[in-house]
Amino acid sequence: MDYKSASEVKKRLSSSGEIAFIDVREVADYGRGHPFFVSHVPYSILEARIGLFVPCLKTPTVLLDSGNGIAEKSAKYLEAMGYQNVMVLKGGVKAWSDAGYALYEGISAPSKSFGEVVEHELGTKSITAADLKKRMDDGDDNFILLDGRTPEEFHKMTIPGSTSCPNAELSLRYKAMMARPDQDIIVNCAGRTRSLIGAQTLNLLGLPNKVYALENGTMGWKLAGFDLEHGANRSYPGDIPDMLIAEARQKADQMIKDYDIPVIDIMQMKAWRQDKNRTCFMFDIRTREEYETGHVDGFRHAPGGQLVQATDQWFATRNAKIVLFDNHRIRAVMTAIWLKGMGHDAYVLDENSVNELVHVEEIEIDISGYDFIDATGIAKLNGTKTIIDVRPSADYRESHIEGAVWTIRPKISDVKIDGQIIIIASELLSATFILKDLGGNGLISLSEPEDWREAGLKIVSTPDCPTDAERIDFQFHTHGRHSGNLDHAREYLRWETGLIEQMDDQEKSTLTPLKP
Repeated sequence: MDYKSASEVKKRLSSSGEIAFIDVREVADYGRGHPFFVSHVPYSILEARIGLFVPCLKTPTVLLDSGNGIAEKSAKYLEAMGYQNVMVLKGGVKAWSDAGYALYEGISAPSKSFGEVVEHELGTKSITAADLKKRMDDGDDNFILLDGRTPEEFHKMTIPGSTSCPNAELSLRYKAMMARPDQDIIVNCAGRTRSLIGAQTLNLLGLPNKVYALENGTMGWKLAGFDLEHGANRSYPGDIPDMLIAEARQKADQMIKDYDIPVIDIMQMKAWRQDKNRTCFMFDIRTREEYETGHVDGFRHAPGGQLVQATDQWFATRNAKIVLFDNHRIRAVMTAIWLKGMGHDAYVLDENSVNELVHVEEIEIDISGYDFIDATGIAKLNGTKTIIDVRPSADYRESHIEGAVWTIRPKISDVKIDGQIIIIASELLSATFILKDLGGNGLISLSEPEDWREAGLKIVSTPDCPTDAERIDFQFHTHGRHSGNLDHAREYLRWETGLIEQMDDQEKSTLTPLKP
């Protein structure tokens, strides 16, 4: 096993070559503190996700754990998959901290920090919840309020009167949503980052309108004592007039020149993709409906607003090439501007060079070699058996088969096995990975509580089992901020605004918003 010290890894993160720094701990431990440049690929689903985050088998890949041997287990599996340069950070996350390097709570620290840097460097203007509410109460209709999050987040809760328009869509669709051309534009999210990036996206377009980020988003609105709207379905228009599309393309071409954004054709991209020594990530940043209608072969769907919002949740290899596609160009250009500002090597694919699109196809999972059992089979099974429930810990707490023990892949060795093994899972992958660690011995059941009741199995609930300390599959960091917990909201906003102070010179140097 090739071990590296924290100082060696820290130094390599500043090199110009490719490197992937992977935290293989589960989400609870990851959320309590991790290095700035690390990406999260938990051991529980390692084999399923690693290819998306580190597609090149030759990329130097450093694994981080709690010093408990999970990184070593992960390294062996990666090497069996063909990865040729796998290393383990000796001493795990404690060694990183002991070396004097910062650990960041929560998720997506680079992207969240970038939002704060953008506000500071580019002068993004904000409006407070109190000032916005006053404009609403005064009957002021000289503004439009746009929610830059995903439609799902918008539907869950938003500012009353806002309209869903994910950040990546703003540059293309904002004009089609305005009642009058002179309206102010206010962009909100749940906290700060997407409000700031969304507002500044519109500012970069050079609009004559006043553009504001809603300070602290829906959390700031709630903390100010105002009610949120739940279940809203207002959305951006699906069809855009040809005139506005032509204007967007013209603006995109101007910004390509102003911000020196590289544009490549499909042949160049294919050549990069075939290079087995370098990494080329390819993202389609349009809406899901557009992507499913037809996309360039090999491109993953990653709406641009989400890609910028959480880079560490989409890719891990630093210094890789990132190619972006948008058939209207402007969304890819805006996303490239932000990614390059975060230190990434981003390119726009010339849509005019694309002459063939593919469609989304359902992926079938190979289930050959696995044995399955339904709820009735469990009820009829005689003899000694060990029922292992690997569903989310919250689901286990709510209801599980009496006698079933909850666990997660990193903890499977702690389970006392006696007799026939039955794995209760909510999806197939987690069950197969558990069986892999058990040597392939066991039956898989994708049954649910209703199935258990019909089969006559006794179901119990255990609100405190597993304990919070054992629930390493749950993100505890300010988890109640979107569910009315005002203390969590305050803590989250303190965390977000305090990120810049936590960063060292190496980390700060990577976040430099582009200027024309």
